[in-house]
Amino acid sequence: MKPSRSLRMVLAALFLLPLLGGCQGKPSSTLDADDVRFSEFYSEYLLTSGVSEDTGGAITADLDSATLASMLERHSLSMEKLKAKSDLYRTDPERWQKVLVRVRENIRKKADAPK
Repeated sequence: MKPSRSLRMVLAALFLLPLLGGCQGKPSSTLDADDVRFSEFYSEYLLTSGVSEDTGGAITADLDSATLASMLERHSLSMEKLKAKSDLYRTDPERWQKVLVRVRENIRKKADAPK
């Protein structure tokens, strides 16, 4: 009887191990507050740089460092957070895609806003 119990334990462990392992392997792609701030910053950066459907997505204006620093401050981001998010997006394309969707929505809202 003991071998049958051991066999059941081993089979249960083999069945549960992949399920438990899946919980820790992939980073979460849920956007956090820094992702939201980044998307707001990136939207403003693109719009200020002249990116629009009319320009075919081309940047038409170079922004100086003072303007960039002001934008980062306005969105409560630092260069360190910006670099950390950039590294994270490189390793988590699903999260990056969600950020880009949010950026597109932000740009669309600002373009549709009455002037």
